[in-house]
Amino acid sequence: MAAQVHVYSKIERQLTDMMRQSNGRADAPAIAAQRAREIIDRLVQGITPTSCGLMKPRADRRLKNSLKFNLGSGFRLICIKEKPDIHIMFVGDHDSCDAWLDHHTRKKPHKTTLEADTFKVIAAAARPAEKTILPDADQGFDDTALFSDISQEDLRRVFSGLCSAG
Repeated sequence: MAAQVHVYSKIERQLTDMMRQSNGRADAPAIAAQRAREIIDRLVQGITPTSCGLMKPRADRRLKNSLKFNLGSGFRLICIKEKPDIHIMFVGDHDSCDAWLDHHTRKKPHKTTLEADTFKVIAAAARPAEKTILPDADQGFDDTALFSDISQEDLRRVFSGLCSAG
């Protein structure tokens, strides 16, 4: 799990530009920007990159330790994972991401002095646990109220294979 997530200042501008674009692909840039924001939020919450979104199966050979998220309709989010941090470097369409990767081949763009917002990752133990309310074993659970609307005739029609087998 990452300790910090660094979101470079260009990312917010790129996401804003994508939200404004309308190029006949049914608002694909805006949807991709929304997906990128969701992935960034999940990374900050401490969720592993593989659970955050659809990733490319292999790291890109042009940039060491890169993570590429598929945002749909040819849009990508490029990150670099360097223990213990994740650097969110670029977001855009396939061609612009390809050009960015070509430009930064065998370089370490996350080591430069770019402005970045740094978010401390919330540890799983520090996150409030989601409560699930389960009935006590002593009290039992009365499900008759849930199924009071369903008639025997409806049940026999739905489960006809089971009823005729007996």
